[in-house]
Amino acid sequence: MAAAKKHVLVLGAGISGLQTSLSLLQRGHGVTIIASHTPGDFSPSYTSPWAGGHWRSHAGTSPSDSTLRSYDSRTYKAWTQMLNTAYATRDAKGRAEVEEEMGIGFRAARYYWGKDIAETEGRDGRGIWFRDVVAGFDVLDLDDMSKSGREKVPESAIMGIRYQGICFDPPKYLDYLFKKVQELGVKVIKTSVDTASGLSGVVRSVKVMLGKNGLDEAFAMVNCTGLAARHFLENDEAKSLFPIRGQTILVKGEAEMTRTLVGIPDAPESEMLYVVPRPGSGTTILGGCKQVGNWSEEADMELNERVIARMKRFGLCDELRGQGGDFEVLSYQVGFRPGRAGGPRVEVEGKGKIDDIWVVHNYGHSGAGYQNSIGCAEEVLRLLEPLSIN
Repeated sequence: MAAAKKHVLVLGAGISGLQTSLSLLQRGHGVTIIASHTPGDFSPSYTSPWAGGHWRSHAGTSPSDSTLRSYDSRTYKAWTQMLNTAYATRDAKGRAEVEEEMGIGFRAARYYWGKDIAETEGRDGRGIWFRDVVAGFDVLDLDDMSKSGREKVPESAIMGIRYQGICFDPPKYLDYLFKKVQELGVKVIKTSVDTASGLSGVVRSVKVMLGKNGLDEAFAMVNCTGLAARHFLENDEAKSLFPIRGQTILVKGEAEMTRTLVGIPDAPESEMLYVVPRPGSGTTILGGCKQVGNWSEEADMELNERVIARMKRFGLCDELRGQGGDFEVLSYQVGFRPGRAGGPRVEVEGKGKIDDIWVVHNYGHSGAGYQNSIGCAEEVLRLLEPLSIN
């Protein structure tokens, strides 16, 4: 029997909430979003606008990471198809207009390691699970590149790869998704939800909100609240959620490609270098760090100085440096990736219906919320399908 089209409530309007809403709407479901923040807002508690961002899977090759690999792979393929379709009838100027409108586009990617880890096994690409997923994958011949001078190689790099990357301007891409769901008829209630009485209290609260707004009762609620979920989930689950603080520098100009260097000599493991052009924006993000458990909202100016100094030392984006050798800094950002012990939670709430509403969770994506957004949204659809059978 075919699944009936239902009214689904999505809690949260970050990347997970918006992509989940879009996937549901495209499948024919009715969707209402309830969120305290929506695209255009900038708040430390609204994570998604502060991302870099570009597609780069953090999953490993172990069997335990198979689900993560599927989420990331599906998103890369869907984005590739979306961009190829958008580019298909456009010339170079038209493609630039597409990127400016959507906030996403293809960019060449370089990724370098300064120390050996599992991914550098054999230094031949065997440790990179996505080598057969991304377009244009190749292991770089660093010695040849250095001798020929055709492309600068970070002095400490022991291995590097290239592939067709996908970069995005998070505020612009969020705005694009928000417009898409509005065109498809989403209802939006911008408000905070009472979390004092746990998950069951949240469900009761949103049911009241739907009634007050003259909307039909929801068949299911999808929890896309990121770190905010810790305020209403049971204690053990709430304790599994933690911030991974990021800090970035927005500079003028779009870098030629996205470049990353990890395993920097004499630097803590929590610090790395990345250059992420934001398509169509005329700007680039420089970073950064991954500071587990750090809730500080203030920019660490000493860290900013280290990032800038390392960018100059390793030459990751010399094309953006002015005549005096400096970058034109536009702003500094701090954001909190929504970490979760055990990885993202994309599953049906184990207690069954709550107040006659199914609850599906989609949170805890750490720094991978964008790059696995479509894969996770499609998993939510798969989970809802048997629940919606008449």
